[in-house]
Amino acid sequence: MAAVTKQVLIEIPVERFYDLVVDYERYPEFVPGIKACRVRDGGAEKHVEYELDLGVKRLRYVLRMEEVRPRRVAWSLVSGDLMKVSNGSWELADENGRTRAHYSVEIQISRPPLVPQALIDRVSDELTKVQLPRTLEAFKARAEKKA
Repeated sequence: MAAVTKQVLIEIPVERFYDLVVDYERYPEFVPGIKACRVRDGGAEKHVEYELDLGVKRLRYVLRMEEVRPRRVAWSLVSGDLMKVSNGSWELADENGRTRAHYSVEIQISRPPLVPQALIDRVSDELTKVQLPRTLEAFKARAEKKA
């Protein structure tokens, strides 16, 4: 299982950054690789369906979102292509009118029959080592552009 944690300081207030994080359906406008993002009816829970193009593989998955305004957005996997685990969170803190965003994600990719382990390893690396830093940069740039 791959786990990654990163922090970034964003030059907007926590409330405004939180609003950006929970505006899931706008992710395709600025998050690299996200081709589609839809909020689905999950009953009492909020479910968000993603389509992510990693270049080597296109993934579809659904996450259960837990929102605690304005400090935390957490998620866990409901279903998905190749994914066994996808848990994570945004933890947001005010830092003199700016936002200290702490992003954590834990991912485990399943290996279907006849799929080489090298491909699974590449997908996992793409998600954690490439996609995560690009995602944080995209959120920071989008937030500060709108500031």
